[in-house]
Amino acid sequence: IMATDIERLASFEAAHYDQYEYYNLREYPCHAGGKGRTKREIELNTNRHCPAGHERKIAEKLHNSELKRRRTKSASS
Repeated sequence: IMATDIERLASFEAAHYDQYEYYNLREYPCHAGGKGRTKREIELNTNRHCPAGHERKIAEKLHNSELKRRRTKSASS
């Protein structure tokens, strides 16, 4: 986009947009992925990268192996 296009768009917005248009542009997404949620709600409830890795998977594996160990001990006794 050229600088004149941006200036033209800015002058169009200033002339034709009011507070409600700006609210709708800021709050509501243009796609159906949010299922009616606002952009802010989507950002708050998204999966974020965890630098420590797959903590949930590791914890679940350890929990399941502990349960399995207890079951085999009680079955063999």
